Amino acid sequence: MSRPFSMNVTYLRRIGTGIAACILGAVMAAGITYLIRVHEINKAYAGRYHTDSPVALRKFPFPYRAAMAISSDIDNTGTLQEFIEINRFINTEEMTADMGTGIGLDIGNSFFFYEPRAGTIGYFSKDPQISETIRRYVKAGYIDFLHSYGEKENFTREDAVRALTELKNTSCRLDVWIDHAKSKSNLGDDVTFGLGDHPRSKEYHADLTLAYGIRFAWLGRVTMITGQSVPVAPGAFLDLFDADHPIPSVVNIGKEFAKNVLGVLGNKKYALHRGNELVKITRLDDGQKLYEFMRFDNGWRGVGTGADARGLAQSVSSKVIARLKQKHGYMIVYTHLGKNGDSLPFIPAETQKALRNLAAEFKAGNIYITTTSGLLNYYIHQRYLDWTYKSENGETIIQIQGIKDPLKGDFVPRIEDLQGITFYVPDKIKARILLSGKELENIRRNSPDYTGRPSVTIAPAYFRDFSKKSLN
Repeated sequence: MSRPFSMNVTYLRRIGTGIAACILGAVMAAGITYLIRVHEINKAYAGRYHTDSPVALRKFPFPYRAAMAISSDIDNTGTLQEFIEINRFINTEEMTADMGTGIGLDIGNSFFFYEPRAGTIGYFSKDPQISETIRRYVKAGYIDFLHSYGEKENFTREDAVRALTELKNTSCRLDVWIDHAKSKSNLGDDVTFGLGDHPRSKEYHADLTLAYGIRFAWLGRVTMITGQSVPVAPGAFLDLFDADHPIPSVVNIGKEFAKNVLGVLGNKKYALHRGNELVKITRLDDGQKLYEFMRFDNGWRGVGTGADARGLAQSVSSKVIARLKQKHGYMIVYTHLGKNGDSLPFIPAETQKALRNLAAEFKAGNIYITTTSGLLNYYIHQRYLDWTYKSENGETIIQIQGIKDPLKGDFVPRIEDLQGITFYVPDKIKARILLSGKELENIRRNSPDYTGRPSVTIAPAYFRDFSKKSLN
């Protein structure tokens, strides 16, 4: 016997109400879980960068308020002349052919071993001047990362062996790897679709590459949020609104918020977005671990769309710099200075202007600018520094035991590893720093910074003035 129609409608309504209640309950539970976890993340940041103590570890080298690296992938840099001229502009204060004097910043570049068809220079090209220049720039610090092994057709492990042998035989040391969009040698497989860490693939090389010395890797994660390793706040997402491009910017806000929510709720792909982290430990498919880092691009069409010579003007605009200083964050800017086909000279005028403004911020002591490798190493050494202090007769004695590196293990750092490490102290004159019981001599004693507190900085004698570097 069938139910009356009215009873069926009532029954269906009850089912619908029950389903709606379950969905609402699940959404509310997820929302509450999200808020609780975000609170815990932000609380952890407060503990990590606690500076209320009379003696405290400063987040950045004195006197800087934030830190930035500009990470330029080699793609589309078609000639050696172009490569040299770009580096002359960004790394020195020498006169360039078409862009005036250089900005004298410490900005790293990259290279391919195997030249792609698109016309990018490569180490194993037929021109020996290219390989000679790359070796010289690696040793001088102008090149600080390997942009995969290139786009060699039918790449195999033997091709990686050839490249690594060349690096070792020429005493070229690099510790940063950045995946390339079209390379099977990539180490990431969920964004850049590499096979380099798959032991059963013919492209497998991760064991050799990490044994050589690679310890940091970019595996494709990009954020539009200004400033990493700072607490997550609603304003960080709202800052993405662009009145000139309202609809795309609203889409970008939604995407970045979704990445954060997914990361907070446990999605591994967005683990870096979870806490807006600069760096996290990642396990590759072969079981090895390295430090994975995130890069920044705020092209209004979405992540990656502003990562070229013209788009860099927006990524390092005065507006972005002001936010970065306000947040006291780290940031690694994603770009391709060789992607400048619509520009003559190589770096367009608006980007030159933005970079000159950035150089002024560096010289004014606001934004610490260094290479990708330099920033990542400083970040790890500062974060995992093992130190204590005591006060005796009005004097502050800071004792550094070592660095508790989660991957490398505990080790006693060289003085080079401590470059820029800064401590707030009550009295800059009455402060000493000891490393393994031995007092460090080359200490800079700093007047009060923007917080009103004096400090002391470990500054090795070899500290380089990058504004005086030369390509010659």
